[in-house]
Amino acid sequence: MTVNAATTPPLGEILTADEVARFVARVAYPTSPVVLVDEELARTTPARAYGDWRGALGLPDLAEKARTLLPETTAGRAAADTDTDSGSGA
Repeated sequence: MTVNAATTPPLGEILTADEVARFVARVAYPTSPVVLVDEELARTTPARAYGDWRGALGLPDLAEKARTLLPETTAGRAAADTDTDSGSGA
């Protein structure tokens, strides 16, 4: 099974309304850190890319949620199935 943007769950399906509000507040204000997302990494390994991004924004609980609820790769495996790297990521 191939996972693409059309089949990746939107934020509202993996985060609660309060978690979405925290995430939006964190990226919307000029005091938040500027953290870029590697688009190619996000397309091929969404769990790692979005987990690392939220972790860099200082939202470790949302980072863990992204790592476990988003597909690990575009092959569709869940991140928790084969997590050998906790996402220390670069």
